[in-house]
Amino acid sequence: MNTTNEMTDRELLKQIENCTFPPELFTHEIMLRMSWILNQKYDLETAIKKNCEIKENYFINALHSNKFNITLTKAYTEITRHFMENSSVKTFDKLLKEFPRLQYNFKDLVKTHFGYNILKIHRKEEPNIPRPILFTF
Repeated sequence: MNTTNEMTDRELLKQIENCTFPPELFTHEIMLRMSWILNQKYDLETAIKKNCEIKENYFINALHSNKFNITLTKAYTEITRHFMENSSVKTFDKLLKEFPRLQYNFKDLVKTHFGYNILKIHRKEEPNIPRPILFTF
């Protein structure tokens, strides 16, 4: 198997969608990259919807977990989009180099984005999720 860095965006997304991506490789960086891929392909609302659908399916069928967090998935998509819009780089790796907080300080970015700690809730939530109250990074 290729390492995740050797996989094309298409290959990575296809494996996650098909639940053939190895669960032990499904890391924070992979979730960021997935958000980056979807943000490149779609407008924000569609990217959020696709990310939630794909990730929830992966959690259920590949990870055998009920810990999918829709609010956190939205945060991944929105925060990644914010940094993409404030950058001129064209690759995911360069985005991480330009904004290392995405990779190493994401928890604080989420707290800043929402104004409270959503990471304590790890179950699928109701559709009336509170919108972010802050968006200053």
